Amino acid sequence: MRYLRHDRCRERGIALITAIFIAALVASLAFALSTRERLWLTQLGNRNDFHASQSTVLSAIDLARLTLRDDMRNNQVDHLLEAWTVPVPPINVEEGRVGGRIVELQGRLNLYTLQSEGKVNETGVLALQRLLSTQNLPNDWAGKMAEAMATQVMLWQKMRKADAAAARITSKLLPVGNLEELAVLSGVNAEKLAMLEPLITVLPESTLVNVNFAPPEVLMAVTPGLSISEAESLVNRRARAHFISAQDFVKALPEKLRASTQATRYTVESQYFLSEAEAQYGRVYVRLQALVYRQRGRMPEIVWVRRA
Repeated sequence: MRYLRHDRCRERGIALITAIFIAALVASLAFALSTRERLWLTQLGNRNDFHASQSTVLSAIDLARLTLRDDMRNNQVDHLLEAWTVPVPPINVEEGRVGGRIVELQGRLNLYTLQSEGKVNETGVLALQRLLSTQNLPNDWAGKMAEAMATQVMLWQKMRKADAAAARITSKLLPVGNLEELAVLSGVNAEKLAMLEPLITVLPESTLVNVNFAPPEVLMAVTPGLSISEAESLVNRRARAHFISAQDFVKALPEKLRASTQATRYTVESQYFLSEAEAQYGRVYVRLQALVYRQRGRMPEIVWVRRA
């Protein structure tokens, strides 16, 4: 009888332990399922926020293209006082924030002009040397970058000739993607070269300098014989009234330079712009840059898009 009672107590103990174990297992499974459900909902929310941010940014870039198209329809002179030059700070939209700006690029020294048909362009090299001197950077950088650019353009042209289909698709792509890539190819300091970004750019083709946007350093670089103080005077004059033509700019030069300076080296109408847009929804922030190419009578096209 005593053994029977002992067995029953042991059975009750085992049953109690089993029940506790099952309850703990069920609680653990419930917690795991709840955690996974919260994680899934968070991931789903993040994906939705990412798609919303990306769609908003791409729409903002398309809006910039429309703005540039309408601007070209309305006038043939681009200058710093136009409405599209004003950045749009991040503003609240439904469940998020969005902002952006359009940056004119032909006011910068285009490093594509360091070469011509895959060969070093001495005029471009001299212009870059003058620009480097204003920033106390080594003059020999100009030759190194010119050789690297010429080599890349030559390789790029060979590739396009070998593949006619690729040539049509990639007609506006760059042989050198950005300043950092050019710095690596030419063996110059990438960080110091990046500091020149407000003054230099890399575009898919040779371009004229827009004198209504060029800072004094660039005006001096592309105008042999022009001093930095004279370039600053031109910029101050431009602030009062923008140049209406390249000839108007030449007439504003010091008298000693007017006869030797060709107006065909300058422009007041730009084709290349950088459209930057940013958006934030929830915890997701997206910022993109797009190189936009504009030509009269056509919708501006996007050459490339990349994360900023």
